[in-house]
Amino acid sequence: VTNFREIYNDHISVQILAYILSFTKHYNIYRDHQREHKYEKLNPPYHDIFLPEATVLIVGVGGIGAETARLCKAVGMHVLGIDARREDKPEWVDDMFGPDQLDEQLPKADFVVLTIPHTPATEGLFDSSKFALMKDSTIFINIGRGMTTKLDDLNAALRSGAIAGAALDVYEIEPLPADHPLWDAPNTILTPHTAAIGGANLEERRYEIVLENFRKFAAGEPLRNEVDKANWF
Repeated sequence: VTNFREIYNDHISVQILAYILSFTKHYNIYRDHQREHKYEKLNPPYHDIFLPEATVLIVGVGGIGAETARLCKAVGMHVLGIDARREDKPEWVDDMFGPDQLDEQLPKADFVVLTIPHTPATEGLFDSSKFALMKDSTIFINIGRGMTTKLDDLNAALRSGAIAGAALDVYEIEPLPADHPLWDAPNTILTPHTAAIGGANLEERRYEIVLENFRKFAAGEPLRNEVDKANWF
């Protein structure tokens, strides 16, 4: 079994950066003001984040995480990475850590970005205990797999002020039920699993991997992007 790993790196990392910029400049809130014809500047703590002084913690530094690190570094951010498999440090990551150091790194982050897969080790990983370790000004972003984050715990953290905001493209339950309280949680951006969508080249990228693997299979060579069945990805 193989998959299409790596063909979405640029698409998904751009959406992550879009979330970060929106929470920095608050386009999501000003769009609501525009709809209400309200010319009004947001007061502190809004507009307090200055990206060249901000730290992003990327949990999962595979292809998507590494490209996200590059974009975050391009706007001046300090980049920390957590990864279970990667031993090298990508050029754009300032410091790399293992999963056993996650709790130690969470309090340092202004943005926590999840790009981790859904595995036996990551299912439900981000729950109330993880949100409690974050600063009350932290923004949480999950664009990896929905089952890594407990939605009820996230909703509670947002409403209690334990964290400052969240952006999700993936959910523990998909589609997210229309009556789920997260829809109305403060300073929250929800998108319907759209991060990999965009441009006309994805079909070509898929075709290239399938064609390459046909050739490798015929030649008896190891296939590209073989799935680790024990870890579900």
